[in-house]
Order: sequence, then structure tokens, then C-alpha cells
Amino acid sequence: MEIFIVLAITYIFSILLGKLLERIKIPWIFSALFLGLVFSFLNISWLNETLSSDSFTFLGNLGMYFMLFIIGLELDLEKMSSLGRFILFSMLFIILFDVLLGTFIISSFGYPLIISLVAAFSFATVGEAVLVPILEEFKLLKKKLGTTILGIGIFDDMIEVFTIVLASFLIGIHSNTLNLELISISLAALFLLTYFLLKYGKIRKSKSRIPKIEDLFIFSVFLLFLFIAIGRYCDAEALGALLAGVSLKNFIPKKIFEDVEEDIKVLSYGFFGPIFFLWVGSSVNLKSIYLSPLLTISIFFVSIFAKLFASIISGYKYFGIRNSILLGTGLSVRFSTGLVISQLLFTKQIIDQFLFSALVSASALSTVLVPIVFSLLLHKWKKYIQ
Repeated sequence: MEIFIVLAITYIFSILLGKLLERIKIPWIFSALFLGLVFSFLNISWLNETLSSDSFTFLGNLGMYFMLFIIGLELDLEKMSSLGRFILFSMLFIILFDVLLGTFIISSFGYPLIISLVAAFSFATVGEAVLVPILEEFKLLKKKLGTTILGIGIFDDMIEVFTIVLASFLIGIHSNTLNLELISISLAALFLLTYFLLKYGKIRKSKSRIPKIEDLFIFSVFLLFLFIAIGRYCDAEALGALLAGVSLKNFIPKKIFEDVEEDIKVLSYGFFGPIFFLWVGSSVNLKSIYLSPLLTISIFFVSIFAKLFASIISGYKYFGIRNSILLGTGLSVRFSTGLVISQLLFTKQIIDQFLFSALVSASALSTVLVPIVFSLLLHKWKKYIQ
């Protein structure tokens, strides 16, 4: 009974607050994250029981897998290969410098190096989806600054994939029921199935008869659950969901891919998205942040400093100082990927609640503050933008 009340509140809150958030260039879906943080702060017994119930946890996990499915679906290898060397090298330098500083900061709080590294990778990702409406409003999508920001965001997708693979590897090692033979068979099955679909997709596209969108949508959901089921045998459900998206993108004919993708996004963001973000927000321990805010503040400011410093170093000769600062500020925007990875690590008990709460809170801060600062700087330096 209570779970339906929670879901009803979540969806209506997502609509009402989401409209307000979109006015300040924040994706509406983050309204559910903020609602989850409010629920965590209120600490009401029946709410806590509902949000920690098996039913809600199952829905939250499904939401996480659908988010990973979307990441795989949006991975565009062809577009990456068409981008220039400057964008590639800038992305590597900026992201890796951020990861290096983030790893140092997190490990200084007593966390093992490998866990600090994965956590730093999860926070170093770029939320280019948040930047598109801002760049579009200032008519920068075709300018040098806009194409560089979006290009780095596209290349950054590979970093996200690497982080998810690394996280899946950590989860497998951390599992108490480690069965190397079963893990090897499951991983081999995942990659072979991916290869088969990639190869078969090319044959499928050459045929004139195209299946109905409804059939392809149902097949997409089937494929996702099949990959998750195989990945479950080696604690790599996240990797399975990601590979399902990669496989599906190549399998579906380009003529109708956008229509199928749109249907999948409606299900992922419209139904599962608010549940997932509510789950993330409600899992945060605000008391730990209040009692010891240093880790949250450190992650937030060090990441922004790293992005700004690395952007100035890599882009000064190409852009000049103002455009380099704008580049670093824009790349400091976060989106859902980092939260998905953080929730995955927390759910599998790779990171504790203190680090998880710090990562989510720092991400929430950057999601709210950075787009506002970025828009103000764009308005102030409009005549200097290249």
C-alpha cells in the first residue's frame, strides 16, 4: 500500500519540481533525487521501511540497469572516430587529471587505492546532456567552444564504459562466492553474444523488410534482461546491461533506430528514472555529511579545480584564457552516469555509505550550481567566445 503512495508522490513531484528545475537548465529527472534527499532527512519510519523494502529495491535496481542500457545505447563509436586529435587529447588530459586528484583526495580519507580510483572515475564524467540546452540557447553548438565541449563529452562516454567495466571487475573480486570457471563462462557468453549481434546486425540492415517498432521494442527489453541474466552469474549485471545497449544500437536498422530509442527512453526516464533517482537520494546519509562535510566539499571543489586547471593548460593556446575557463566550467557539469556507478558500487558494498553520500551530495551540488555559473559566464564573456 505505502509503496504506491511513495510512487505517486515521486511522479507528481517530478513533474512539478521538474518544470522549475528546467528553467534553470537542470534536468527535470533530478527532482526525484532531491525528493529522495528530503525523505532521507525526514527519517519517517514508514517511509524508511517502504524505501528499504525488497519491492522498492527491485524497482531501483531495474532503474539502474535501464540507465546503463541507455548509456550503451547512446555510445556512438562512429562519431568518436570523426572527432579531432585536440578533442581526444584534451579529454584524456582533463579527465585523467581530475581522476588523479580525486583518487588522491579520497584515498587520503583512508580508502583503498583501487576503490578511490573507481570512485574518482565515477565523479570525473561529464554531463554533456545538461550542457546542450545551454549551448543551444547561446547559439554555441557550431562554435569552436561548443563543439569542443560536446566532443569531449562524447569521448567521455568511453571513460564511462571503462569505469563500469572496472566496477564490475571489482564487484566480481569482492563476491564471496567467487567461481572462476562460472565467471569465465558468463563473461565469454556476454562478449560472444555481443559480437554475434553486432555481426548479425549488419546482415539485418541489408534486408529490405523492417520489423515493426513494437516488435523491436519488445525485443529490446528481452535483450536487456537476457544480458542481465547472463551477467548475474558473474556479478556483472551492470556490464550486461551496458553491452545489451551497445549490441542493440548496431542490431536495429538506422531507419527506425531513433523511434525505438525514443520508446526505450520513455520507459527508462519516464518510468524507471524517477524511481532510480529517488532510490539514490534516499540512500544518502545526510547526518554523516552534516557531521563530517570535509569529504563532500573536497570532492566537489577539487574536481572543479582539476577541470579548470587542466582545461586552461590544454586549451590556452587554442582558445585563450576566457574560453579555457568556460571549457573547464562546462565540463564540471554532472549527469546521471556518475550516480549510476556510485549506486552500483554502494549496492554491491564496494564503497561505504559515507563515501557514497559524499559522492551523491557533491554531484547534486555541481548539478545545481555549475549550470547557473556556466550560464552567467557565457553571458558575461559572450563577445570573447570563439
